Amino acid sequence: MNTDDLHIKYAPIMHFSAGERFFPMAAEEFLRYTALHRKGEARPVLPVGAVTVADLARAGPGETFLRSVPEGPLFGAEVAGQWGGSTLRLLDDWSSRIPGSWTETLARSAYDWFSEKTRPATRRFWWNDLLLAKAFADRASGARAELPRFILPGQMRDAAVAAYRASQGAQPNFTYYYRLAPAGEYLNLQYWFFYAYNDWANGYGGFNDHEGDWEGFHLFFKLDGGRPVEPPAYLCYLGHHSRMTKPWAHPDVEKDSTHPAVYVAAGSHASYPQPRQYPLMALYNLIDYATGDSFTLDHTAWRGRIPLAETPWLTYLGSWGTRYWLPVGWLKATAGRLVSSLPGEVALPGVSAPRGPRFTDSGDDRESWQNPLAFAGIT
Repeated sequence: MNTDDLHIKYAPIMHFSAGERFFPMAAEEFLRYTALHRKGEARPVLPVGAVTVADLARAGPGETFLRSVPEGPLFGAEVAGQWGGSTLRLLDDWSSRIPGSWTETLARSAYDWFSEKTRPATRRFWWNDLLLAKAFADRASGARAELPRFILPGQMRDAAVAAYRASQGAQPNFTYYYRLAPAGEYLNLQYWFFYAYNDWANGYGGFNDHEGDWEGFHLFFKLDGGRPVEPPAYLCYLGHHSRMTKPWAHPDVEKDSTHPAVYVAAGSHASYPQPRQYPLMALYNLIDYATGDSFTLDHTAWRGRIPLAETPWLTYLGSWGTRYWLPVGWLKATAGRLVSSLPGEVALPGVSAPRGPRFTDSGDDRESWQNPLAFAGIT
């Protein structure tokens, strides 16, 4: 078959969990009810109804973001000002720490499921720099401390639900984006899904909420003479910047003929191979509910199947939802540990919307984009 048709032959079957409010949509539909903002400015650069894909393509390198809800805070101090002292102290500790503090000792304290096999995956969770030191200290003290949550106000979620439903009408436009990329001795088929909102904390007791949510699922085909060998050799389920990689024939992998099943965690939209609860951090009862006990999106139900290479917004460096910055001096003073009027600011973790499928929060290419084999742990 034509390599370009692989994405249809292997399109996933998506199983969603009870209570899920958001489903994979076309990013262009999201633009119709968003405004384009620039960092630090109260008024949008472009109002709702005026933002086009061409505007994103020429937005330039400055800090811009899309905002899909009229309700709720626009600036970082407004968000953090609603959080309790424990959350602010955790944020204060994180802002003072050297990034990349993952160690096996800390990871073993945080992840009850830690093993040599899962070691690389634990390194990738976005919250590691925030939580590993805290988890180690709480384990050592024997205290079951409550986990601070990085939450956005409930009215933002409610407004996002209403706007998303209005954008879809009676027949939702279920959409995936795909990319075919050579990766060493493999061909990497990437599926990317855009959700209008992540309400993991507000809706399901998770760690964080944010506007806009890019999640993915990848396949790896061994190449023989430049042609992909079917079926694929590996599947890679993405979530929380981490991943779970399985051989195609692994007993955990469910499929209907050539179509793999993907179980989507409620609110966070992380992808998993099996329907169950996934305890991410048992110490804090941090769980992904990928139970698959609600709506099933069959592989025939995808209405949009869009190649990422043909999207004008692929190089957009801004965020797909509101991004929040917080002055470090404000944080130090409010957390009760003012050392001095420290310069600088931090992008609020968890509640700041992500960049697109290509870029990390810092604006670099994602590892899953530039080196998918390393990301998936395939050697």
